[in-house]
Amino acid sequence: MMQIGQYNSQELPSAAAAAQPTPATNSADPATTSSGEPGGGWQDPNSAAGLRNEFLTLMVAQIQNQDPLNPMDGAEYVTQLAQFSQVESLEHLRMGQQNMAILAENLQVLGTTNMLGRTVMAPADSITIGEDAVSGQIELDHAVETLLLEVTDEAGDVVATIDLGQQSAGAIDWELDPEELGLPPGEYELNAKSTAEGESTDATVLVAATVERVHIASTTGYMMLELDNGIGAVSLFDIREMA
Repeated sequence: MMQIGQYNSQELPSAAAAAQPTPATNSADPATTSSGEPGGGWQDPNSAAGLRNEFLTLMVAQIQNQDPLNPMDGAEYVTQLAQFSQVESLEHLRMGQQNMAILAENLQVLGTTNMLGRTVMAPADSITIGEDAVSGQIELDHAVETLLLEVTDEAGDVVATIDLGQQSAGAIDWELDPEELGLPPGEYELNAKSTAEGESTDATVLVAATVERVHIASTTGYMMLELDNGIGAVSLFDIREMA
């Protein structure tokens, strides 16, 4: 009997060890792919689904750790669920508005691609003059007795003046021929000077230019048109006329 008891005491540990449950192994880490790179299990904690999972995790922990002698009222859980539902609805609304803004922006980009190569009238106080003539308009809010367009070179000297005479309110056409005025290629400033009832006033100068490129400004989100004649980027909202 003693031998049998000794035999059993030696065998029991191994038998108990065999009876222990083997930890489950997973050949694929849910957070990684087979290559070890992060997989599709990652979730943005600020998304609606991430907030919902975090809320449910906290609620389950709250239920598990509550005082069994003084459990929480069921109405409190209902209130918390209602509050979370409101937060989740607002998050879905925010995401929907964000997607609509992106869609509107993309549609705006697609809609302005047909502007490439077209001639527009844009405000400009400096231009690059080459061999070809440059034209534009001067905007007048009221009638003037005299109207001059002064051309200033990079040294600050007025090298040409176009006299447009007496004009009524509206858009006054002008043309600058560098060959006729003897202007070499370069950078020039344009200034419109006018007088009305003996007082000098300034007016807005518009230059006709071709759209070379369209892009969206990263800082403002405005649609910008890249124009030739040295004008550069101009907001779509500043375009006065399109041909």
